[in-house]
Amino acid sequence: MFEEKSILIFYAETPVHMGAGQAVSYVDLPIQRERHTNFPVLWSSGIKGVIREFAERRWKSKEKVNTIFGPEDGSEQYASCISITDAKILLYPVRSVRGIFAWISCPLVLKKFKEDLRSVGIKNEFFQDLIPSTDGNVIISTDSVLNIKEEKDKNVVALEEFIFSVESEKNADSLANFIKKFMPDNPFINNLSKHIAVVSDNTFKYFVSYAVEIRTRIKINQTTGTVEEKALFSEEFIPSESIFYSLVFIADPYLGLDKEIYDKLKNKKEKQFDNAYNNLNNDEKNKVNKNKERIERAYNGNYFTAKEIKESLKSILDNALIQLGGDETIGKGFMKIKFHNGGKDDANN
Repeated sequence: MFEEKSILIFYAETPVHMGAGQAVSYVDLPIQRERHTNFPVLWSSGIKGVIREFAERRWKSKEKVNTIFGPEDGSEQYASCISITDAKILLYPVRSVRGIFAWISCPLVLKKFKEDLRSVGIKNEFFQDLIPSTDGNVIISTDSVLNIKEEKDKNVVALEEFIFSVESEKNADSLANFIKKFMPDNPFINNLSKHIAVVSDNTFKYFVSYAVEIRTRIKINQTTGTVEEKALFSEEFIPSESIFYSLVFIADPYLGLDKEIYDKLKNKKEKQFDNAYNNLNNDEKNKVNKNKERIERAYNGNYFTAKEIKESLKSILDNALIQLGGDETIGKGFMKIKFHNGGKDDANN
């Protein structure tokens, strides 16, 4: 059972390559994608590994990291108390004739986002009508910089090589204002409403499949200083300004205690472990003594409960910059995180 829930927003500051291995296609190293939609995705295993390493550097406590993320070597028989989902795409950047670029989304993505928010206790009804009537239509905000006004009061938007008609009876103002509350600090986010556009599911799938960054790379022979033979390869990147989200579920760690004893210590938590320990009976103390030092460090170190663990994670991750993927040395994979509490029926917690 998960006692605490949160949502992580990932904002790509640079192009990101979370690799899916090699593929038999024109791209040698493709990005990770959902099999059923072909939408870009960031697998949770890679995210959790990076956050674990980031937490270890910030906390400087291997034991705390093992308690929260689980033991790396499997030498101790207990599991991680946090579960992180794959990061799904929320807004995808594409070129625009007006306004430089647009952040696009689609009804399927928004519906999934809506249901995922509900699973962490955040209810909303802000985009139920944001469904373009055809693949050639788009919904934008009233102050959008994407809008191209033509004759006879016809408004259009030009994304990549395609022109879309604006559905004037609908707007994405409420959607932009809602999503902005979840975003990390970034100057572009202040103008989210001016750049957001909702396209059809089919159009969105086309853009995330083909409006991608493909970079050709080579390998240099360190002895000769020339390109190695047959060392040319292409690599796919998620473009910068892409926005993903992931859910985080946190359980109490228990720390090897019986649930009854753990709940007793948790429900009457003192400032110091000794005060709580002295309130136990002799049989309970004997059970605690088997792992007393580790339990005491967690208790006094404020990572004894799911709520404390969530607060510890938020303190290091909120508006932090992490690096995902295997391109650290060439300045790729930088993503800014916003850690947002769940468990409420609104977006203001």
